[in-house]
Amino acid sequence: MEPISPLGTPDQSLLDRLEHALIAGRISRRGFMRAAAAAGLAGSSLHVLADELDAIRANQAERARKLQATYDYIVVGTGSAGSALVGRLAAARPNASILVLEAGDWDTAPSVMDPSVWFTNLGTERDWKDVAIASTSTNNRAIPEHMGRVVGGGSSINATIWARPFKADLEHWAAESGDKAWGYEHGLSIYRRVENWQGTPDARYRGKSGPVWCQPAANPHPLAPAMLAACRSLNLPVLDDQNGAREEGSGGFALMNQIIRDGRRQSMARSYLYPVLSRKNVTLLVNTHVDRLTFAGNRATGVEIASASGPRRVQARSEVILCSGGINTPKLLMLSGIGDEAQLRSHGIKTLVHAPEVGQNFQDHLLHGGCIWEPKEHIPHRNSAANAAGFVKSQASFDSPDVNLVQIELPYASDVVGKRYAPPNTSWALCAGLVAPKSRGELRLKSANPADRPIVDARFLSHPDDVKALAYGIELARDIGNSAAMRDYVKREVAPGQKLTGLEMENFVRDGATTYFHQAGTCRMGKDDKAVVDAKLRVNGVKNLRIADSSIMPRIASVATMASCVLIGERMAEILTQRS
Repeated sequence: MEPISPLGTPDQSLLDRLEHALIAGRISRRGFMRAAAAAGLAGSSLHVLADELDAIRANQAERARKLQATYDYIVVGTGSAGSALVGRLAAARPNASILVLEAGDWDTAPSVMDPSVWFTNLGTERDWKDVAIASTSTNNRAIPEHMGRVVGGGSSINATIWARPFKADLEHWAAESGDKAWGYEHGLSIYRRVENWQGTPDARYRGKSGPVWCQPAANPHPLAPAMLAACRSLNLPVLDDQNGAREEGSGGFALMNQIIRDGRRQSMARSYLYPVLSRKNVTLLVNTHVDRLTFAGNRATGVEIASASGPRRVQARSEVILCSGGINTPKLLMLSGIGDEAQLRSHGIKTLVHAPEVGQNFQDHLLHGGCIWEPKEHIPHRNSAANAAGFVKSQASFDSPDVNLVQIELPYASDVVGKRYAPPNTSWALCAGLVAPKSRGELRLKSANPADRPIVDARFLSHPDDVKALAYGIELARDIGNSAAMRDYVKREVAPGQKLTGLEMENFVRDGATTYFHQAGTCRMGKDDKAVVDAKLRVNGVKNLRIADSSIMPRIASVATMASCVLIGERMAEILTQRS
């Protein structure tokens, strides 16, 4: 599959608006071309783009008008895993009908397509707006848990980072599931066919002809190479590639891999889903909320949906596959009677399967917003404002790194740190991240009303080792930021401004904690009878229902989760298409 044709243009926002208008049916292909020409946009790639978008619009409009009562497959969610699954499944099973349901709208807003303003999507209609409830372990702070509500899910509103899991992550999944196909070597073979890698060729680790465009940070902010020089001066390993050999080692620092193509976001929807949306066997409904699953006995038969035209039921002949993410997937299971019996009973929900681990094992990566410097002169951020990062172990005995340092070309700070230190708007940050948390939280229903958001009880930093690991990362960030190699870009250290120890450091850790928005683990995969799904991603206790998203991770991958979710979607497609 080839991605939708890109178009490099200085007026991306206009192109994005025209894309949205064409897909939504507000203008015709001719109108698209006339408006583009009036703005001075031209070229063969523009005609290709218009043809592809027009074919998608026409096909999906027809599919919506002819909405069927039954489809072979129903896929809930168009995030990284869902897009990968649908793209592969539609191509492998051209005669199978696939209904894809997305609660949000199309992904053509300028703020989606322009990676430099990705953070402006947070808190908008493209975000589910969940919040982890306040806890003593975060000094009684509630912490936002942003999650994509738009075609492409998180891959449409994230910071565009393509980071593949460590070997130790995948080997852990293989051991927990009892299936070596979840292990590193098979995962690596999937990534080789997935990637359209634009960096230095590497036959073992990188792919070239796949649907996912990824490249080293292009024309990075000068802070990025300065940070890497600082790492070398501190005898920290600096790598040629953020992925590849890093996955089998003990970490290291490098330029980011990003899904930015000609200055525009190449989301997983653009990589996998768009290329199949002109096919007759794929129907995508946007602005369609799935309220519950339907069952006949213990067999999943379909979904109840809420849309602008009202509620209705749609059935699945073969499978229902949930790709709704670490919060929405367990919520949907519980609303449908799959969960802890006592909790379901408290909301008046009849239990279909007593599955007490649904909603448990909640994990997320913590990003500390607190190490900030004021520069001597302001240089505007580039790409997605994060172009260099690294992984380290806070303890040498760990099987893979637990700390991720991310340079952010903005004054990134938590609510408390921002108020306390008031960093200038021109500041930049070097953030310590906790990517192998030991703390575990849970997800609970607020009510039996599908419109109510669930209760996210994350319990961040409730395990003392997590506080120690972040403290280690903060000290390392300060060593790097205050090194001689960074002097050209430092006027002063804004926060914390001095070495912290004891209770001062602990409170700085807790006050600065935010998240990467990588919710995972709430429908754990395993070979034991308490696991929510098995190695084939079948929900235990029922038939014809599977899950393919971050919720199935037994242990969260120690990297930004987009690439890991693509792997899960690819594995789901393999499982569905290889069976007899």
